[in-house]
This record gives sequence, C-alpha cells and structure tokens, in this order.
Amino acid sequence: MLFIADVADGIQGEMTINAVQISSSDLIGQRFNGYDLRPYLAEKGVESTQLAYWNKQSDADFVSQVFDYPGSRALTRALTRVESGLSLQAKLHPQSWTLPSHRKVQDADVVHLHIIHDGYFSLSALPYVTRRKPTVWTWHDPWPMTGHCLYPIDCERWANGCGSCPDLTLPFPMRHDRTSEQFAWKKRVYGKTSAEIIVASQWMRDMASRSPLAEGFNFTVIPFGLDLDRYRPADKATARQRLGVFSGRSAIFIRASSTPYKGIPAFVEAIERLDPELRLCIISVQETGHFDRFIGKHQIIEFGWTNDEKLLLDAYAACDFFVMPSVAEAFGMMAIEAMACGRPVLSFDGTSLPGITFAPEAGISVPSRDSSALARAMEHLVGNPAVCDARGRRSRMLAEQHYDIRDQARLTADLYRRVLARRAA
Repeated sequence: MLFIADVADGIQGEMTINAVQISSSDLIGQRFNGYDLRPYLAEKGVESTQLAYWNKQSDADFVSQVFDYPGSRALTRALTRVESGLSLQAKLHPQSWTLPSHRKVQDADVVHLHIIHDGYFSLSALPYVTRRKPTVWTWHDPWPMTGHCLYPIDCERWANGCGSCPDLTLPFPMRHDRTSEQFAWKKRVYGKTSAEIIVASQWMRDMASRSPLAEGFNFTVIPFGLDLDRYRPADKATARQRLGVFSGRSAIFIRASSTPYKGIPAFVEAIERLDPELRLCIISVQETGHFDRFIGKHQIIEFGWTNDEKLLLDAYAACDFFVMPSVAEAFGMMAIEAMACGRPVLSFDGTSLPGITFAPEAGISVPSRDSSALARAMEHLVGNPAVCDARGRRSRMLAEQHYDIRDQARLTADLYRRVLARRAA
C-alpha cells in the first residue's frame, strides 16, 4: 500500500496526463461523453482528445474519427446486419483490435471508453485494449450488465445470467433468445479485462453490486456535471415572452420521446386525468405530435429535436417544473439541467431520478406508471406556486452542491491518477 501511495504521489506531481475519450459521437451526447468536460479537465492537469465513430460533427482539432479506414463504415454496417441476423451484439467488429494503434491512443496515458456498444466495437477486444493502455470505462446505462437490453425495467434475469428473456423487442432487440449466451460471453470477456468503471448514479452502483458481470471491477460514482454559470435561474417572464407562453398559464416542460423507457404514455394519461378546468402550457423537445389531442384545451409548444442550448435554457426558465416520467433512467441529464435552472423535477420511482433529484426534499417522485399519482402531483405544484418555487430554489442549491462540472472534472482527474498509479505499481 505504501508503494502504491508513493507512485500516486509521483503521478500527482506530473505536469499533465493525456487522456483520450472514445464514443460513438462527439456533439451528440457532448454533456456526458467527455466533450464538454475537456476544458475543465485541463484545469486539473488533464489534456484530453476525443475519438468518435458514427456521428463525428465537430471540426475541433481535438476530435478525430476512430477506425477511419477505407471501407470501414460499409464493413461495420454489414457486420452489424450480420449480428442482427444472428442475434449477437457488439461482437463481430475486427477493427476493434486496431484501437491501440491509433495515434491518439498511442499518445494517451489513459483511454476513457464511453458509448462503445452501438454497433462499431467488439467487446471481445477489451482484454487486448486494456492490457495495452490503462483504461476507464463509463457505463452510461445497464447494457454492460444484461444479455441484450439497455434497461431490463421490471425483469430480474440480469442478476442470474439472463435467458428466457421476457421481451426481446426492447433496445437492443434480438430476433432469437441468445441472452444467456451473450451474458456468458460478457462474463468471459470481463474476466480478462482490466478497467476502472465509472457510473453516474447510486442507482447504477446498486445495480452493479448485484450483477455477476460486475464482480471483477472497481467502481467509482461520479455524477455528471454542468457549467452552473450557464445553467442557472433566469427571468421567467422574459423567457415566456420569447417562447410565446399564454399569460396566466402554468407551464410544464418535458422531453417527448417514444422510446419505451421515457414514459410518454403515462404522462399523456396523467394530463387526461387532470382537473377539467385546468389550462396548461406544455413545452416539449425531441419529438412532435404526442400531445395533439390536447390542442384547443392546453397550449402546446413543440420544438422537436434541437441542440440549441439557448432554446433549452429558455424552456427551463419559462416552465414552472420539469416532468421526467421515465420508467428506466440511469442518470438524467435534463433533470439536473432543470435543477440547475431552479426548477423542481417530477419523476417516477424505480429509476435513478428520485435520488438524482433528491426527492422528496426537492424533486417529487410517485409510483412508477401511476398516471393518477402523476396527475395529482402536477396539480399540487400548479395549485401551490410558492411550494413549487421553494422546491425549485432547493433544487438549485443541491445542483450547486452535487452537479458542478468542475467537481466532475476533479473526480475524473483523480480517478485517472489512481488508475495510472495502480498500473505503475
């Protein structure tokens, strides 16, 4: 132990650590894939670059394409189709073994893996990659612990090896049930893999504590963070004027997604159960058309898919509270954005969100899929604006304590140093 501590002290004293962040995209998901974290890591002595595969959109000089070989993407898509036909996942991509040869990986002291399970990387390469470079891997969702799905929702088979899957249609879907085989394959691969695992919530850490696939790894909980100087309370009246919110309406903000995890059907049913005399403004992003049935009764303001941060900030400022009715959620970036902007979050039990939003101290959580309870909670916040505002102020205070991106950078840099110290020892 003394030797490891001495090595850690030596690494701590070095000028710079070079890290490479690897994910399927750069600007899509930039709040959690290392892109936004880069300048704050630099303040902590970590210079980072990024490799993206499917969705490289930034022209920044620190972002490069990973596996940028002639014909690489055509081969990847073909192999992904083969995987789908064979009911395999993240297994048949030979280019994965070339990752240690990439110049940015060679130059790095630490490799930080993010989204690597969406059709371009083979987990079978993990032992090879992690033997050659100290590696950190962020588990952004439970997929690394399951036989096929991103979220098992109510299924508990992931804790015992999967097999006899109750729903092969959940993302990532399978044609035939090979979940037990995939689970056993992951266990063999992980047994030869040397990586430190980051999870962003205690909910994910608790799940990992029950997972046979997580037994050989060290885990660190590092919540995602925000620039709290950008995400902060703003004038509600000004934002409502910019968005065109009708005067006198209570406003709700929601992410409208038809994925099976985001809970839109329960939210729609909750709106139908509200007091018939209540008139709201529903502000939404991502998908349109989910609330057409309410046109004429409630004001509907839909923005569809957007990366416009100013628009999002106006939506948080204009709303009275944010609703995130997910039935599965490993963290919830939009929840902490709402909190940072001084808005309380309404969510369902059984996900990470009650813990992330500090329900019932700041946020409010109700039983999962209980649309009646969700409706009553919304009516409570609408009917008690002073209570809603007090919860919003408390949410901001808790965001300052727990979701500052500078704290995320500090904890991440500290982990990199521990990883390098262990490897050196």
